[in-house]
This record gives sequence, structure tokens and C-alpha cells, in this order.
Amino acid sequence: MDVDLLRPGTVPISPDTLLWFEFLLDADLLKNHLSKPNPDPTACDLIEEFLRVDCKNANSKPTSERVVDIDGPPSPPAATNPTPLTFTKKQLALKILALKVASTLHWNLDIFESKLAPLTQQCLMQDLVYMATDAAFVVPPQDVCRELDVQKPQVQFALTLYHRWILRFPVKAALYAKSTKMTFHLPGMQADGAFNPLNQNFEKILRMCEANRMQSIGYLDSVLSYFDYLPNKDSIKIKVPVMEAFVHLTETSEDMEHNWEAGDTYISYYELAMQIHFDLCYNYFFYGQHDLAKQHILLCNENSSKLEKDVKSNGYDSKDLPWGKCNYASVAKEDIFGYIRALNLGSEVLNEEPSLMQKLQESVANHYTGLIAILQADNLSREIPLVHREVVELDIQGSASSGAFTVARDLLNRVSALNAVRYALEGGIPSTHPDFNNRLNTFGTKYFDLLFWAIAPVLASDLSEEDWQNLKMFFLHLGTSQFKVPIDKIDDYLRKYVGDAAKSIRRKLISDDELQIILNDQSYNEDDNLEFPKELLTDDWETPDFEIKSVPDLEMGRLKKRLIEASTADDVRLCLVKLAMMSPSAPLWKLSPTWKPPGALGNALIALPRGFLQDFGYVVSGASRARAEAGCARSALSLLSVLEGEARNQLGGSSDPVLYRLCRLLTWEVLLLQVIVMLSDWPHHRINLTALANKCKACIAAATSGDGIIPRPQVIEACWTCLVNACEWDGAGAATGPGEAAAALCAACFELQRGKATRKFPRALWDYALSVYNNGANGPVKRSAGGVPTHSRDTPNAAAEARSAFNAFLATLREPLAVSVVLSLLARIHNLLNDDSSLELVVEYTSLWPSNISNANNYNVKFVLESLTELLERSLKLYPYNTSWLRVYGDVEMSLGRWGAALRRYMCALAGGSWHFAKRAPDEPAIARRAARCCQALHAPTQAAALSQLAEEPDYATAFKCFAEKTGNTSDAMDAYYGCVWDGTLLEVCVALHARRGEGGRRARAVTAAGALELNANNGDDIAREAAAVRRARLLRALTNQYVAS
Repeated sequence: MDVDLLRPGTVPISPDTLLWFEFLLDADLLKNHLSKPNPDPTACDLIEEFLRVDCKNANSKPTSERVVDIDGPPSPPAATNPTPLTFTKKQLALKILALKVASTLHWNLDIFESKLAPLTQQCLMQDLVYMATDAAFVVPPQDVCRELDVQKPQVQFALTLYHRWILRFPVKAALYAKSTKMTFHLPGMQADGAFNPLNQNFEKILRMCEANRMQSIGYLDSVLSYFDYLPNKDSIKIKVPVMEAFVHLTETSEDMEHNWEAGDTYISYYELAMQIHFDLCYNYFFYGQHDLAKQHILLCNENSSKLEKDVKSNGYDSKDLPWGKCNYASVAKEDIFGYIRALNLGSEVLNEEPSLMQKLQESVANHYTGLIAILQADNLSREIPLVHREVVELDIQGSASSGAFTVARDLLNRVSALNAVRYALEGGIPSTHPDFNNRLNTFGTKYFDLLFWAIAPVLASDLSEEDWQNLKMFFLHLGTSQFKVPIDKIDDYLRKYVGDAAKSIRRKLISDDELQIILNDQSYNEDDNLEFPKELLTDDWETPDFEIKSVPDLEMGRLKKRLIEASTADDVRLCLVKLAMMSPSAPLWKLSPTWKPPGALGNALIALPRGFLQDFGYVVSGASRARAEAGCARSALSLLSVLEGEARNQLGGSSDPVLYRLCRLLTWEVLLLQVIVMLSDWPHHRINLTALANKCKACIAAATSGDGIIPRPQVIEACWTCLVNACEWDGAGAATGPGEAAAALCAACFELQRGKATRKFPRALWDYALSVYNNGANGPVKRSAGGVPTHSRDTPNAAAEARSAFNAFLATLREPLAVSVVLSLLARIHNLLNDDSSLELVVEYTSLWPSNISNANNYNVKFVLESLTELLERSLKLYPYNTSWLRVYGDVEMSLGRWGAALRRYMCALAGGSWHFAKRAPDEPAIARRAARCCQALHAPTQAAALSQLAEEPDYATAFKCFAEKTGNTSDAMDAYYGCVWDGTLLEVCVALHARRGEGGRRARAVTAAGALELNANNGDDIAREAAAVRRARLLRALTNQYVAS
């Protein structure tokens, strides 16, 4: 009858049914039950039920708390005091019963892993360590004192078994996932009884095992090293805990007193080492570390050989080693040999010839070396499944087409032919093999010849009647197919590869009568009766003598088309020279309407006398403008530079006013393109900024000289922009036309550079910016693209066009100081218009601008924020680690109500200013206050409370208010951030809050965090600062991972 452990008395039970508490009352009852031939329930069922009894109790928490979540926020280091006993006597008694049952299974992890749920496995392993260490560790630590390990053999035994389980669990879970189809469960209905990826405890256990993998490997290596240093390993005996070692608890027991000397079950060192080496190989092989796996499987095999010799001389339970039924080791001999073969050590260790499948895999790994011989041998033995051969063929085809590596020219055809033979031997026919049909259609008789080369060794072997019948059907289908293979020459092909036996073999494949029927078939011979014209059979055609004459108009049209499509100045020059020789009737620059020279350059070219320079200049300048508008400024610059050189060569030393005007205009257009190239390629423009700035100064001077030839406004605007970005601020005077904003910015930067801006900046830039954002009757002056006033103040779109022109100027700023000055200007305007200190934009130099704005209602702060956002976005792409700009970007996002984006900018600013939180950032307190406000707006009060510690003096009012709030934000759990709190007052408040709410588990964690030694109030300042720095970095990095990296 079943043992009713959980619900005694709920249904009528048989007198033979045992209740779970009876095992607690009678110490011999468990042994008597397990001594039955087929106990029902089994030993594993008993372990499962014993460890589950207390889990059904809602007040029992230790079991769930022992499942450590590796992904949770790091907690403070625990105190060095041993963990107090947290189990009741009933719990301890049931755990002891479970361990008693496990000892009868010889601690066989294979049985535990196949019959017990993951959570039960972990509890069983942890309970063994708990008992062996005399309740020192509820959860086994990663580092155990080696003296404790050596002095107490039971501790070494328990930890060895525990760390073996740590290494095996991820492998077993992965194998189970591959061998079991995914099943879907309703939420909350996941069972603990399997390796279920939907089960929360399973995921935690898996992550814990993977995180502790290296520590477990290190411990097992240390165990092996300890025994390696001992002499005379043959005499080393290791005691295995038996059922009697775990003393039964009674109602009078005060504490656990186990008898580790009970029993006489010992194992040799070789058995222990064999099992440990196998588990290490098992883990290394799963993670792809094959070199280490080879080392351990060789040592495992070596220890198994020594163990067999030891058993023959000293005996075991029988004369031979009972593989799979040992007192400790669970590994089977075939498993050892299997890993030896899998690691390509079979020929060296087992003196085995590798199978054809192994040879095929080695050939694929070595770029298909020896593949043909392997496939030929497999056609005789047929060991490799056909699907594997087809996959190799597809791999070769893909590698050859992609150029991954070079293969022999006919390798793919030979592999295809060999696979076709194997396909035929298995009863396939050509019409159902599309790849064979494609190759036969492509290569024809060459592939037909390869087919006989591939089948020759098979025909010469000992084939069964079924094989001959399959080959016969294949060739009959092939002979009657639509591919028209030379079936009439089949005897010649067979004679070529099989020699004198060709005739007899052919009769087995196709009899004489069948061959005659195929040859006499009309469909086979229909192509022979077709008559082709003799002209199609020779290339010596007789054609009449035509006089080849050129048509000038066609040639001119071709050259004109080529001129329109020309992409370089040399192509334009060549086409123009050829066209000039044909005396075209109309000017060539009128061919394409897309040739539009910039500015006044078109009029200057038209004023030239008709000739090469006029056409060349118009075409090249038009093409240059088209490329500049398409964003290819460097290509446009190369075209226009060639034109400038051509014009200067023709001017020479003459004083032709038309050519002189053309050269001046070309010089300024080239200058404009150079500035555009400098801005587009910043900071890697490879242009001499000093020389370029001197040219810009000369251009600006020419614009104000009163000469009849002046540059166009766009050129002047570009020159002022160049001076701003080249730091050539000295001597820049005020400008009222194009470049007014850039000139005013130059003056402000120059005053700041000289140190005279300690009072105030010049007002020119301030007044200009205010006029741009003014929406009143005295609004901004509408300006052209070059900045020239058009005096159209009554136009409704005048304000928008002025802002657009100003934003276009801001888009050309590259120099960091100039960008900072403009940011301070816009921030000052925003702060005065917004008049809200909590949303104030903080950036350097704001105090140097005026402190008030008249008629503030005439200005729209939204437009100021738009300009700020665009300028910051572009500038941070060039200088992503400017913490001042990142901070003001966060302020801008906060003023717009985008709290998540603002917090992301603040964390980037703190990370950039502190070497990823290795030190304190200069303005960390102020940024932390604003970041805390963002966390409150994002419903993350715990994060806000933790950030309140970063101020010069902790903001207790905000922190207490935040701790009192309750949130449903899963990433803001209060107890998740105790490892990031270093202020004792805050931790005490957390303890009190949890106590008032009745949250015992969280209160215990808060008490543990507050009791950390490094947070003791009696510590020195150095220890306190170090503890605060560690927790501060942990907090800020966690927030950065959440809001920036995710």
C-alpha cells in the first residue's frame, strides 16, 4: 500500500498503510521498509515526501530561502558569526530520515537526478552539508577552511558530493530539455517535479549552479590534489556515511549527535578519483572545453584500470568490479569509453579503429581532407546515414559558393556522384533526386562518367539480390529519362572502370533486350533525325561587303550623352574637346538643365566668349553644385578646384576683367566648399584651420571693402562659421548682415578667452537670440538663407524662418567652448522665461548673461528647448563624455517631463565624471538630487531614497517619505537595495517599517545589512568612507545598468 505522508485520515486507509510520523516514532521502521525486495513507495519517493512535508506549511520559509537567486542585487557580506539554527525538530528529523534513505542508494547522483525534483535535489545536498558540518552552514559556502575539510572526513565527503552535483545539474538540465518536448502550463501551475524551464525554483537553481561552476571545479581539483600528495595511494580508504551514521532524533534529544564512525563501508581512492574525473570531463565536454575534458577522461580511465586491479587483489562485494552498483561511483565503463571515443582518443587509448562516421566528422573539420575515400568505403559498408552525407554535400556547395575556403574543382561533383550511388543502393530513382537531376542536366556526359567512376567499387563488391535489383531500377529509370544520357555507351563506361567483367555486370543492370528496347525507342533517337541549316553548323558565314560609314550626328549624340553623364573633370574635358572638333551649332552648356552654377558664377561664365572655358566652367560648376546639394562636399570641392586652376591658367598675367571676376568668384566658392568639408568631417577633416581662417578673414574683408566684386551672403556666413570653429576670435568685429550671430559669438568667446567676461558677456548675441524667439509685434526680422534681412516683418512665417535660420547656424558649431557659450545663453533665457527654480537648467557661464528679460510673455520657452535639444544631440555625438552637457541635457529632459530620459542622462553624466563610479563626480550631490526626483516620478521610491544619501548631508525627509511608500515596481523592491545603503539611520528606519508591517523576512535582511561590520559606528573614518564608496558604486552601477544599458 502507498505510504500516506501528507494527508493522513482524509480517506479510509488500509491497516497496512504507514503514516509519515510513524517513521519518526520508530527508528527501525524505515530500515525494515527499505529492506523489502520491492518497497512501495520506493526510496526516492520517500526522500521526495520527507523533504516536502514541511514545505506544505505556510509558516515554513527556510527551504525556499535556501534557493539563492544569483541575479538579485548583491547583499552586504554576512557577519562572520555562524548561522543560527533555523529548523524545528520536526524538520531536522525529516531531513535525517531523507539522508538515511539516500545513504541506502550509495549517494548515487544518477538516481537522484533522474528520480528527484530539482528543488529536492538541492535540499538533499544542502542538508548533507548541514549535517556533516554540525549545522555550521544552512547554505554551503563557496570557500571552506581546508583544515575543517581535512580534519573531518565527513565534511570532505559531503562537500565533494555537493560540488559534483553543482557541475552535473546544468548538463542534466540541458539534456533533459533536448530530449523532452516543450509543454505549456498555466501560470502558477508549474510543478517542481521536473527540469521545467517555466518553474521559478528551477531557473534559480540553474543560475546558481552556472555561477558557482568555477568554484566547484576548484574545490574538486583541490580534493584530488590533496590525495595526490599522500603516499601509498593503494592503502587510502575513504569512509562512506551509512544509514546508522545519521542518529535518529527523539523527543528527548537536545541536539544532533551523529555517529560518523558507524558502519564499515569504505571505498578506495581510485574509486573516488575515477568518479570526480568523470564528472569534471562531463562538465568540460558540455561547455566545449575539449582539451580539459581529454585530460580528465584519461585520468578517469587510468583510475578505473587501477581500481579493477585493486578489486581483483583485495576484492569488493564480488571478484569483479560491479560497474553501476559500487558503494559510491555511479559511472559505467561504457560511459568512459563513450567519452574517450567522442574526444577522438579511441585509437590511442582503446586501440580501436575509428568508425566511418568519426572519420567523416574529422574530414569535415579538416576542410574535407580524405572525404572521397570515406564515402567510397561507406558505399560498401553503408554505416553513415544518407542524411549526414547529404548535409556534407550541401556544406561543400555553400562553402564553394561563398568563398569560405577553396575546394578541389571536381570535389562537389564527385561527392554528388558517390551520394547518388548510395541513394540508388537504398532503392532511390533519379526522378526523386532533384540535385542529381540538376547536375546531370548541367554537366551532361562528364557527370555520367563520374557516376560510373563512383559505382565501380560497389559493382565489384559482393552485392545482395536486393542491391542488384535497386541498381537495376535506377539505371532503367535513368536510361528512359528525359536527360538523353549515352546509355548506348554503357558498356564502354563499364569497361573503363571495371575491366573485363563489364559485359556480365551490364547484363545485371540492363539486359540485352531492355537495352535494345531503349535504343529503339523513338524518344531516344528523335534528335538524330533533325536537320539543321548549314549556317548554324559553321562560323564561316558569307556576308555581303558593307561599307562601314560613321554618322556624325550619331557620334555627336553619343558624346553629348557621355558629357551629361560625366562624373569627373577629365571626362568633361575629353568630351568637350571631341565635341569642339565637330563644330556644334549651340553652346554645349545648354545641353542639361541640371547644370546650374552657384550664385553669380553662372552670369560670370556666360559673360565669357564662347569657347572651351565657358562650356567647361558651366558644366563643372553645375556638377559641383549638384554634388554639394547631395551631401558629397569633398567630391564637389575636387571638381571646382580643377575649374579654378583652369581659369587661373587662362588668366595668367593678363588683366582681363571678365576672367579676373570669374577667378575671384571661383576662389570664394572653393572656400565655401572647404568650410563645408571641414564641418562635415569634423574633427578628422585634414584641413589646415589656420590657413583656412586667413582666407575667411580676407573674404570678409572683401565683402566690406566696397569693391564691385563681393562674395555672396552664404559664403560670408560660412566664413564667420569657420572663424568660430577655428578659435580665430581675435579681431572679429560686429556684423549686421550675413554672419551676424557668428560674429556676436566670436566676440563673446574672445571676451571669455581674455578673462574679461568675469562681469558680463557682450549683449550682441543676447539681443540677437531674443529677437529670434520674440513672438510679439516687434518680432524677429525675416532673413534669407544667408542671414540677409528681407524686411518682411508682416509675413506670418517670419518668426519661424528666423528660428530656422538660427538653428541652422547652431548646427554648424563644432568648437566646444563656442557650444558651451551658446548653451549657457539658451539656458539663461529658459531659466528667466520659466521662472521655476526646481526646473532650472544648470550649466557653466549662465551667470555672465543678463539677469532679466523685458516682456517675457512675448517669448515661447518651447522653442528655446527645441534649439537646446538639437544642439545638445549634435554636440554629444562629437563629444560624448562632456559631463556638463550631459547634465544640462538631463535638465532639459526633466523640464519637458521626460523623467526616464532625464535619469538616463544624469547617470551618463555621473559615469563619465567618475570613471564609471570609481570616484566621486565633482557635481555628484546636485545631480543625485535631481536623479532622486526622477526616480520618484517613475514610481521607484526605494531608488530615490538610496540616492538621497549622495547629497552633502543625507536628505532624510525625502528618504523617509520614499521608504513609507508602497510600489508595484518589481525593479524597486525595498530589500533589493539594502546592499546599497550605508547610512545607519536609513537602515534603522527600514527595520522599523518592516517590523510595523509584519514583514519578518525583509526585516531580517535589513537587520543583517545594518549589522555589517564595516558599517559599525565605532569604525574609523577610513573604513566608513570605504564602505560608503563600495555601496555608492554598487548603487550607481545598478541604476546605470537599468536605465542606460537596458
